Amino acid sequence: MWRDMQRLTHEQGLPFRRPVVFPQNTVLAARVATVAARDGWINGFAPAVYHANFAEGRDLSDPMTLAPLINAAGAEAEAVLVEAQSQAVKAELRAATDEAASKGVFGAPSFVTDDGELFWGHDRMDQAINWAALPALRI
Repeated sequence: MWRDMQRLTHEQGLPFRRPVVFPQNTVLAARVATVAARDGWINGFAPAVYHANFAEGRDLSDPMTLAPLINAAGAEAEAVLVEAQSQAVKAELRAATDEAASKGVFGAPSFVTDDGELFWGHDRMDQAINWAALPALRI
């Protein structure tokens, strides 16, 4: 897996550093991402979290790691970190996780098209996009 990630990131010109701790406790980051997705700033937050983990090897369970990423994505870190600990956000993340499991998602990245077709793995991303965009390709 690590060698595959090295090749993939090299091919795409992305920095890569194997995290010191893997897998990390990403519950807080997932809760923050839940808020980010709901409030419309996920496109700034998600890539920053991946960079913090896989390019910098930072601890994603630490609010001090996440705070500047939240601010840079356009939200207010202190408020978001408090909200991320709320029962409402915990329930929202649990519901999203349960929905993903009900669709057969078992790893990342996974792609589920509007018609329910599941594609797993980065190497299937183009296939998922084509399936969603070009119904004539469907079997």
